[in-house]
Amino acid sequence: MAGERVPHHPAVVTTRPSPRPARRSKSRWLPWATLMLPSALLLVPFFFAPLAIMLVYSFHRFIPGGRQEPALILDNYWRFVSDSFYRGILVDTLLMGAAVTGLALVLSYPLAYTLARSRSRWKGLLTVIVLIPLMTSVVVRSYGWMILLANNGVINTLLAALQLPRTQLMFNFTGTVIGLTEVLMPFMVLTLSGVIQQIDPDLEDSVRSLGGGSWHVFRDVILPLSLPGVAAGSLLVFVLSVSAFATPKLIGGARTKVMATIVYDQATAVLNWPFAAARAWVR
Repeated sequence: MAGERVPHHPAVVTTRPSPRPARRSKSRWLPWATLMLPSALLLVPFFFAPLAIMLVYSFHRFIPGGRQEPALILDNYWRFVSDSFYRGILVDTLLMGAAVTGLALVLSYPLAYTLARSRSRWKGLLTVIVLIPLMTSVVVRSYGWMILLANNGVINTLLAALQLPRTQLMFNFTGTVIGLTEVLMPFMVLTLSGVIQQIDPDLEDSVRSLGGGSWHVFRDVILPLSLPGVAAGSLLVFVLSVSAFATPKLIGGARTKVMATIVYDQATAVLNWPFAAARAWVR
């Protein structure tokens, strides 16, 4: 109608529909998948395929004389679970891993803190000293510990010179733990030092400015913030220690039985590949 005002209507704003999350997620993960493709091509045939073959072997039936026949039985796993001898070896292996992990953590923490906080020109030399053991064969280092721990070795000779009783450090649990701790300490040191470096030194200065001593700095700042490194380093050392073969075989000898040496004996001496494969999977 003439003279009447037409009410104002706000303009309708149209928006484009957002892209589908699936497409966006796919495009986001595509570069990462491309980068992981070479590693996957190496892992599948050279790592996962042998594990799959070993899993198949673990269900086979062993025939005396080193033969086996295809089957789908759980006898090899049941034999391991039901035999107290093999259960004891599993417990001893886990205890050895826990002892090595705890000892490596206690010995590595001060060294890792020194590496992380040192500004001395000797820091590079100290880092090289930590890394040198990783450049040496585990077998060579184990033979070195055999020279030190033998009944007529350096340690017992020094004890005799001090008129102290000799101690048995070879072919037992103690010597194996000592050797493995030295072998695996670099992994713990490098893991802890990388985490401690990320802790802001100003936090330590704040505790000291409030009257806290070195113990308070460690308890309230360093230790809580370095727990991720403690967990990562402990897990790494524990896994490597329970799967170690050369050091327990050389230093521990026939008296120290762990899972790795038992698997080796079953596969090479008894030729019982199905049982060895089952124990390898349990380990």
